[in-house]
Amino acid sequence: MRSIKLIHASSTSTLALMTLLGLMLLPGCSSSPSETKTNKQTATNSSLNGMDKDIVGLVNLNTKNANNSTSMSAGSTDTRNVYLEQASQRLADIPASVLSQYQQAIEQMKNQQWQTANTLFDKIITAQPQLSGAYVNKAIIAINQQQLIQADALLDQAIAVNNSNPYAHQIKANIARLQGQYAQAEQGYLTALSLWPQYPQAQLNLAILLELYRGKLLQARQYYMAYLANQPNDEQAKRWLAGVDIKIQRAELTPDDTNGAE
Repeated sequence: MRSIKLIHASSTSTLALMTLLGLMLLPGCSSSPSETKTNKQTATNSSLNGMDKDIVGLVNLNTKNANNSTSMSAGSTDTRNVYLEQASQRLADIPASVLSQYQQAIEQMKNQQWQTANTLFDKIITAQPQLSGAYVNKAIIAINQQQLIQADALLDQAIAVNNSNPYAHQIKANIARLQGQYAQAEQGYLTALSLWPQYPQAQLNLAILLELYRGKLLQARQYYMAYLANQPNDEQAKRWLAGVDIKIQRAELTPDDTNGAE
């Protein structure tokens, strides 16, 4: 399990709400690298375990994605989060009643009251259909109800109204990985990182994907290191990095082997 911040409101009347929810750290999700086929499947499935904790908030952005270069994203020291940068501007005109409903819906999700939360998000979408976080949270609810096709469609809606929501791209990439669509999953993680270069869950999940399913060991190592720069106390991730180092040594790979394949 990992952590991710909730993103919420702005303006004088909503700054308190934004601060409160922004300080709440909830476990996210990632998966455990393994070399056996059985454990690889377990690692893939565990991408969705705890997804109900990867709750996201309110904002609608229409900015273009940045360069999705693997090396650029892995080595980036850029601390920006496009989603957060424009939150205040995008939420300035959202009625307080909608913000209150949104907070209630999040509380219901935390208590695993999926149907109640889903109904609240439906009301929010009816009132403010441009709020991509509502679609993402409905997708999380659908995942918890084992409705992956519906979840994927909801994430498409979230991205359609807000292509700069990194959480939507991250969760959609997890679903793609679960379905064996590894190239699509890789692109999804890279897109999330182009929007938030220091996104821990995207860094770790991309490292796992590159190591286990894409055969790109050198790039995987870069993302494990980037993740650990943000999460230096994650002992398990340190062990995974050590395992990648052993694989790289055995394969006699060098930095010039840019594909990182064994």
